[in-house]
Amino acid sequence: HAPAAPAAPPAPPAPPVAAPGSGKVNLDKGRVSLQKNQTVSLVKGGKPLTQSVKMGLGWEPAWGSRAIDLDASVIAYGPDRNMIDACYFGKLQILNGAIQHSGDNLTGEGSGDDETITVHMDGLPPEVTGLVFTVSSFNGQKFNQVAKSYCRLLDARTNEELVRFDLTGSEPKTGVLMAKFIRQYSGEWEMTALGEFVKSRTVRDLVKPAAQAL
Repeated sequence: HAPAAPAAPPAPPAPPVAAPGSGKVNLDKGRVSLQKNQTVSLVKGGKPLTQSVKMGLGWEPAWGSRAIDLDASVIAYGPDRNMIDACYFGKLQILNGAIQHSGDNLTGEGSGDDETITVHMDGLPPEVTGLVFTVSSFNGQKFNQVAKSYCRLLDARTNEELVRFDLTGSEPKTGVLMAKFIRQYSGEWEMTALGEFVKSRTVRDLVKPAAQAL
């Protein structure tokens, strides 16, 4: 008699729920919590974010560690991964004020964001197609001396938290690529959580690894 028909393969797991047609999570359902390498489309109600947003970066010294001086920065790139400019404690605004840095926090003490970087989305010049947000340790303290580090994207007007990424795990390195923004051909931006540790203490050291992450 005929051999038994092979069992049907198991159904693939259902994909995560995303906006119809986009295949990506957007901001319609409120705050998005990202894991490493996940992406959110910076679109709400079918419209790309054009308002000003703030990237808040925070950290706490690990228990028993002394105060830690970390520096948040953002590096702007063009379509060929060429660096256009970088915004950090030594250069508090770039791109005619389209990106502004809150200034240096030397200790990481206290709750809340330690440093914030404001991005006026509709003020970004068209040649800027990628932004990489980084945190580095100027004095060479390594990330295994940091208890918790995170970045969160806020609406600059209302301070509503839109996206959050908590760094899990740490490595004995002096820098971390936290997140990137990539401009899509259709005009909107996407934010991806990176959480990639690198050896770098200054913005200059970060330019190459950040370009490779784009």
